[in-house]
Amino acid sequence: MPAMEVMCCALRNGTSSTEIIACATREGLMNANAQNVFRFATPFAENGGESRALAAMILCGFEPPAQQVEFTDPQTGKRYRVDFLGRTRDGRIVVVDLDGLVKYTDAQMMDGRTLGGVIDDERERSEGLKRAGVDVIVRIRMDDLHDLEGLKQRLAGAGVPLRRR
Repeated sequence: MPAMEVMCCALRNGTSSTEIIACATREGLMNANAQNVFRFATPFAENGGESRALAAMILCGFEPPAQQVEFTDPQTGKRYRVDFLGRTRDGRIVVVDLDGLVKYTDAQMMDGRTLGGVIDDERERSEGLKRAGVDVIVRIRMDDLHDLEGLKQRLAGAGVPLRRR
């Protein structure tokens, strides 16, 4: 998973995958694991946690999800961006959001809101996403990434599509 974090960060900061692959090859780091990272890494992971979550989903056998997809609540006009999005074979939209606990404790991230206000905003966001057409929202935390079997069961149960073999 750390390799995915590094690769996603490098891509997000403008380094080309060609440059990274050339460096890995030159340093003797090119192996099957590295090739998988290069195959699935994206510049869309906004932080290390999202990169780790992406790696965990790939390791669990899920289709690479779309990332940072924006939805507009038709009732309020508010825009919401989701971390990961998958579509089931029957067309349902499944969102997976990685929740960092810092948004509940960091004064800067809370932006003057109380803990209750942060939770209310989160609830409103979920309702807005549902009004915008999202069928299922799965919230995961960093702790979930340490139990890949449990994560796989939760995401598969929610309809996140597995890769076809």
